[in-house]
Amino acid sequence: MTQIASKRWKGVTAGLRRRMQSETVLKIAKNSGWLMGERVLTMALALTIHVWVARYLGPARFGILNYATSIVGLFGTFTYLGLSGLVIRDLVKEPDAWDEILGTVFFLKLIGGVVGVGLIAAFVLVQPIDATTRWVLALATGGLLFHAFRVLEFWFASRVESRYAVLASSLAGVTSAAVNAALILSGAGVVAFGAVLLLQPAVLAAGLLIVYARQGGAITHWRYVGLRARSLLSQGWPLLLASVGALVYLKIDQVMLGMMAGSEQVGVYAVAARLSEVWYFIPTALALSVFPKIIESKQEGDAVYNRRLQRTYNMLAALAIGIAVLVTVASEFVIDLLYDDRYHEASRILAIHIWAAPAMFMGALLSKWLIAENLLTFSFTRHLIGAVANIGFNFVLIPKYGGTGAAVATLVAYSLASYGACFTDPRTRIAGRMMTRAIFWPLLALRRS
Repeated sequence: MTQIASKRWKGVTAGLRRRMQSETVLKIAKNSGWLMGERVLTMALALTIHVWVARYLGPARFGILNYATSIVGLFGTFTYLGLSGLVIRDLVKEPDAWDEILGTVFFLKLIGGVVGVGLIAAFVLVQPIDATTRWVLALATGGLLFHAFRVLEFWFASRVESRYAVLASSLAGVTSAAVNAALILSGAGVVAFGAVLLLQPAVLAAGLLIVYARQGGAITHWRYVGLRARSLLSQGWPLLLASVGALVYLKIDQVMLGMMAGSEQVGVYAVAARLSEVWYFIPTALALSVFPKIIESKQEGDAVYNRRLQRTYNMLAALAIGIAVLVTVASEFVIDLLYDDRYHEASRILAIHIWAAPAMFMGALLSKWLIAENLLTFSFTRHLIGAVANIGFNFVLIPKYGGTGAAVATLVAYSLASYGACFTDPRTRIAGRMMTRAIFWPLLALRRS
């Protein structure tokens, strides 16, 4: 009887474990679904408003808006910190220390925002900027101070409840879109659109705080702990420096274009860049979904691990090259369809800029691989290479070729940061070789057949 009862008990506990595992998988799937759905919805809404605002303002005034956002993005890098993975890890491992973790990271992000505001103020003092651009830039800069509240997104992610953060983000996106639409219909000036750059992060912060409070959280319980801050920064400094380097070479093109060629060139370039970068959510989502399985396969041996990595690189490269070919062929038609004659030059810029996609797609998987292999310092190295290359090529090409030159500089910088840099370190050359095979995989497949 005892053996029978024991077998029954084992059967019950095994069934409970399977049920709990399936419920966990379902919860993760739902959480990922919310994130993916929000990304697609936000992207579609933002692109629609982007086109409408660009047509309404015209290249010169639209360029002022994008010049301001690029400056804020460049000097606001210190609000990102690059510590999301470490923070989520600690929130999961130490549920009793949530108020300490959130309070500490909030304070660090707030300090980063203040530093960003100070750097932008210094930039305005040394760089001649007209009064309209100053007003737009001042409004956009104010949004940096609300970025600290996005620490709550880490809290929801740690609880696999990202749908709440998604709701807040969607509210901010819809509010921004509605206000932009109202401004267009009322015939507002460009400064009014700059106010939306302050409104959107403020609404997001308010939405996150409201949902957090409804979940039982209280911001008044947060506290800063210096030891916690030092621990996070000592562990995550390579990621912090890497995020700064990445944002520099992602944002510097429009800043330098505005300084060297004027706001009208920025407006035309921004149109092409948005249509090119709109695809970049795909590799992030795919790498996030596929890589856990690749990591698991490492236990089966290097051969299986590397084979699955290669297959994923092949898939990302083929997808990116396919998109690049399609967009290149259709670039002139798309620009003329969505915009007007004032933006016709953007078709040539788009046809160049889109070819950064293969490097960006494969770079998304490279970033995950570097974390898995504990090569965090190389993350900084590769982004530093990209930043230096982008700045250097922009200095040479923008004076002569304007937005087209900036697109070439971006293509070179992205390719060096995500692909070429891999050959500078013996530990990462295997990734470089995999990307090379992935780029030529369709040709190799045809040759075998």
